[in-house]
Amino acid sequence: MQWSMLALLLLFCSHNLALRAGDICPQDSKHEQTVDSTPTVDPKLFNKRRYRSPRVLFSELPPDSEPTEHQGSKDRTKRRAGQPQSRGVYSVCESVSFWVGNKTKATDISGNEVTVLPDVSINDVKKKQYFFETVCSSARTGGSGCLGIDVRHWNSYCTNSHTFVRALTSFKNLVAWRLIRINVACVCVLSRKSWRQ
Repeated sequence: MQWSMLALLLLFCSHNLALRAGDICPQDSKHEQTVDSTPTVDPKLFNKRRYRSPRVLFSELPPDSEPTEHQGSKDRTKRRAGQPQSRGVYSVCESVSFWVGNKTKATDISGNEVTVLPDVSINDVKKKQYFFETVCSSARTGGSGCLGIDVRHWNSYCTNSHTFVRALTSFKNLVAWRLIRINVACVCVLSRKSWRQ
């Protein structure tokens, strides 16, 4: 009898701790939850620094610019140079960056395929979840290799590199913040053609 009460108490405390941690987005009890309804999210969750990423944006309209790297520092502007003009610094893999607003599936940090929530309701305003991704240009992926690599001694190819960002997702009927994998760079992979010197 004592062990069952202890197990029940432990289960109750762990459930309350999970809800208090803010990782689970409780559904608003005023709204009926149907298959095609939009989940309601507490706006206070967006004040927590750990949920904000410059590569994830909730907006009514599609973004028209690149994400800001430092969201908190408004008094300092970041200087950017245009394309390097004969400075000898070139990218070995060509890439393209864009905002993705139609992401429906993603892989979380545990390797599970989760459903990305495309739309959420924040303060009774329907907002879309956008992700800023960088991928290899389709012209260079695969066959021809990286730019500027000595093809006599090296095999090379360009491939997408990933990182994990927090996003609102659904997995096993539980809506929560999860770390999902997105494309963030195009990198060059090298291998030596011959190991003999």
